[in-house]
This record gives sequence, structure tokens and C-alpha cells, in this order.
Amino acid sequence: MRILVFILCASIWLLSCERESLIVDKSSNELQLNNGVLLYQGLPFNGILVSSYDSLTFKMKLAYKEGRKDGYEKQWYPNGKIAQSRTYSKGIKVGNHLGWWEDGSEKFYYNFNEKGEFEGSRKEWYQNGQLIRDFNYSKGKEVGSQRMWTETGKIRANYEVKNGERFGLIGLKKCYTVNVNSNELK
Repeated sequence: MRILVFILCASIWLLSCERESLIVDKSSNELQLNNGVLLYQGLPFNGILVSSYDSLTFKMKLAYKEGRKDGYEKQWYPNGKIAQSRTYSKGIKVGNHLGWWEDGSEKFYYNFNEKGEFEGSRKEWYQNGQLIRDFNYSKGKEVGSQRMWTETGKIRANYEVKNGERFGLIGLKKCYTVNVNSNELK
């Protein structure tokens, strides 16, 4: 009797795992997006969504559970080098999200908390290696030092956020000229 129960449980487990281990090409006609839930053959998709440049080179792999992104997402360039690595939980961005330029240099670094909000450092780089931005977050809101640069390295914004207020060079451009000795806008 124990063996029969074990075989029955093992069979149910294998059948349920079979659905979760599906690998489906992103171009499949059997995929459908319904209110943010990815369906495969009419049911919430459990498995790995893939796309390829050719039969030997993946373009993207993305894990799904119950129709939502859940687990890893990886993207590659046509030459096989990694382009992005991201993590999701129940459709929400979580953890470190990393990106690289085709030459392997850093493109972006983001960190998300369990609610999908920016948390900690957020950095982006131009292809030449120059930082675009170096921002800091707590629970999705800017905190502390925030800096941005042009591609040539010239500072574009440099400010501090304290208690929700910005202090310093915000980096905004005026849409008009203010003349101190006149009430006119130009």
C-alpha cells in the first residue's frame, strides 16, 4: 500500500513539474497576454520563455510562474555576450538588475526591494565608460547624494535630497531668460 501511495504521489509531482518545466519560444501563437498575465494554451504560463538569434544563440530567457515573471531574466547580444541579468518575484522587479555594453563594460546597475521600488544605489554608464548617473534611493524615493554627468564628463546635476527636498544643482534648464532689471520674460 505504501508503495502504491508513493507511486501515485510521484506521478502527480512529475505531471505538475512537467507543466512548470515548459520551454516556449516567445514567437509562439499559443501565447497570449491577458491583464498582465501571460497565458499559454489558455492557462497561466509556468516555464521559461525564450527567443533566439539562431539555432545556437539565445537572445533571451525569462522564467514565469503562474503567468508572471518569476525568477531570472537574461538577455544576450548576437555574439553571445551577456547584455542583461534581472530578477523578478511574482511579476515584480527585485534584487540586482545588471546590464553591460557589448564590449563587456558596465551599462547599468539597479537594485529593487521586495515591492519593486528602487533601493540603494542606481548607476548608469555611457558606452565610453563615463557615468551618466549615480543616484541613491530608499523605498523608491531619492535620498542623499544624486549626481549626473554628460558623456564628456561635465557635471549635469549634483544635489542632495534631505527630507524629500532637493538642495544643489538640479540640472534643470530654464525655458526663458530672466532679466533682473525688467518684468519681461524672453
